[in-house]
Amino acid sequence: MQYRQIGGTEIVASTIAMGTWALGGWMWGGCDDSEAERAIYAALDAGVTLVDTAPIYGFGRSEETVGRALRNRRRDSVVLASKCGLYWSTEPLPPGNGEWHCYADDAGRTESLEKYVVYRWLRADVVRRGVEDSLRRLRTDYIDVMQVHHVSDRTTPISETMGVLEDLRREGKIRAIGISNANVDQFDEYFRHGVVDVLQERFSMLDRSVEKNGLLAKCCERGASFFAYSPLENGLLTGRVDPKREFKRGDLRLHKPKFSSENIARVNDALSALSEIAKRYDLTVGQLAVAWVASRYDKAFALCGARNPAQALENSIGSDVLLTSEEFDEIDAILDEFELLNRHF
Repeated sequence: MQYRQIGGTEIVASTIAMGTWALGGWMWGGCDDSEAERAIYAALDAGVTLVDTAPIYGFGRSEETVGRALRNRRRDSVVLASKCGLYWSTEPLPPGNGEWHCYADDAGRTESLEKYVVYRWLRADVVRRGVEDSLRRLRTDYIDVMQVHHVSDRTTPISETMGVLEDLRREGKIRAIGISNANVDQFDEYFRHGVVDVLQERFSMLDRSVEKNGLLAKCCERGASFFAYSPLENGLLTGRVDPKREFKRGDLRLHKPKFSSENIARVNDALSALSEIAKRYDLTVGQLAVAWVASRYDKAFALCGARNPAQALENSIGSDVLLTSEEFDEIDAILDEFELLNRHF
């Protein structure tokens, strides 16, 4: 297992992280809590030290699961990353308090629990209250990396949000600050009011928008770490998704063009070709996809979701593999052959 420094902090974590979005159940068709805890144990036993979660994952359920799983572990053996800024309520907020947040898939359908309305709300007191709630659910007195889940909230200036995060850092309740779902201008604005240690964005062999829009270059310039979410494209890059698979209601993949039968078949064909590269390192194609992310930038971390111990163990393998520039080109050529390079969904 490789370990890297997070930003300019003294925090060191495994390059493979246990991602826990699916452990909240919501948008993933449910989750077995006991299996989820065992998945976390398997990841930690394999050398994973970074666990990434968020309050919105199952409306507190994911954080609670992580808290239970870690209750008998030494706190300093785990690097906990969570998020703030997505607020949910049973009633709409008065105008000017937060910005309505819509979870929608590419077909335009809204995927949210009927009883909740979700807002991006980054006001100082709301962020502070959210961090306190996360500390309680995670059963800890500090969170290593606190990330703004969605930086866009037009009702709150970035200076206010960053100000309270820096206050929480000075108080010892958080150790590092990150932002997610941002653009280059927002990244710079956050940096004008403090230090951003982490940027978290989607990144995979199939989605390289952060390389094109300048965000990854901005990380290099600022010395920030990069947390890559969905390196396996919600399971698509494992090669184990059957083109005939029918996704259940409540599963975020149900209506996504990326998971059409035609595209799954195309991706699986490309992965079969990529398997020759994977075999050089005794990896599966899914592990190759994770290694690709971890090799792309020397401060990158791959956030890999798992709902059972077998998935968690498989994700942890291959972190020591560093692909060469020639292999990057080889992978690109294969993806281009199957019309998957720079394809937009």
